[in-house]
Amino acid sequence: MSSIAQVLRLLGDETRLRILILVSHTALNVSELTTILGMAQSGISRHLSHLRKMKLLQERKEGIWTFYQLAQKESLDSELHLLWSYLQEQLASMKDPNNDRVRLHEVLRQREISGGGLNERLLEPGQSWFAWSCLLGKLLGHNGERKSGFDSGSSELEIIDLGCGDGTLTVEMAKFAKMVIGVDYNPEILASARQRIDRLGLKNVSLIAENVSQLSIPDESLDVVFFSQSLHHLEDPQSGFIEASRILRPGGQVLVMELATHSEEWVLEKLGHKWLGFEKETLLNFMQTAGFSNHQSEILPLRREELFQIILAAGSKS
Repeated sequence: MSSIAQVLRLLGDETRLRILILVSHTALNVSELTTILGMAQSGISRHLSHLRKMKLLQERKEGIWTFYQLAQKESLDSELHLLWSYLQEQLASMKDPNNDRVRLHEVLRQREISGGGLNERLLEPGQSWFAWSCLLGKLLGHNGERKSGFDSGSSELEIIDLGCGDGTLTVEMAKFAKMVIGVDYNPEILASARQRIDRLGLKNVSLIAENVSQLSIPDESLDVVFFSQSLHHLEDPQSGFIEASRILRPGGQVLVMELATHSEEWVLEKLGHKWLGFEKETLLNFMQTAGFSNHQSEILPLRREELFQIILAAGSKS
């Protein structure tokens, strides 16, 4: 009887019911549930913890992700079997006043289209095809301002991706560059990037495990520096721009895709962020202090159901 009482108390929370309805359709990870429910990841994780404790959910690992699905009746205490069978029948017919199923459909669609190329389910919040394509447009659209004389459409660019993570964006850069260097301080995640690069057979990508503020790259040796969701991991983001200026050739560009200032404090503990995003003016000041000119920035509009806005910024080395 005590187990039944505990389960009924759990089901008295609307958010937990919404989670159970969603995972009754398909297994979902925390990031996907966060997107669908529009809540902070810390809150979702707390609800999942309560549901797991009562064995109402089952976990399965897939790469870096943990997916949650409804538990099988056999895994529950015997006194819960009848209640659980009834609940599963009801979940399918419950009303959806928050339109969760619409957002679920979009999440599943993104799964389907992210099988190759840029992955919409990256660990870092805010990374997406939309933001990446806008950032790439800054590189290709301002080639006329460059002083180094290369043509961005001629695949002669030598690029460094600072904070490359698992290499998702790095391999996209390799499609239009002569050479790409991916840098990340975490050797384990670089191993994942290496597997991705080897699987695609890319010969123009190299990886190094270094601090992006203290690189072994020679002075004035590269054309483009990308900071893609990496500055918020640095204790001193200014040092990253200073290092970028050192390794860029005259006329080289620094391109930034970052989170705008936000209040989602769960990213500090869960994802190791040091900063809760940045103001546009802060990024421009960092660039100006490091010696970049022609700097510009914009905040992308908040897209449907996203928690984070993105800042794009660019500058040229004088």
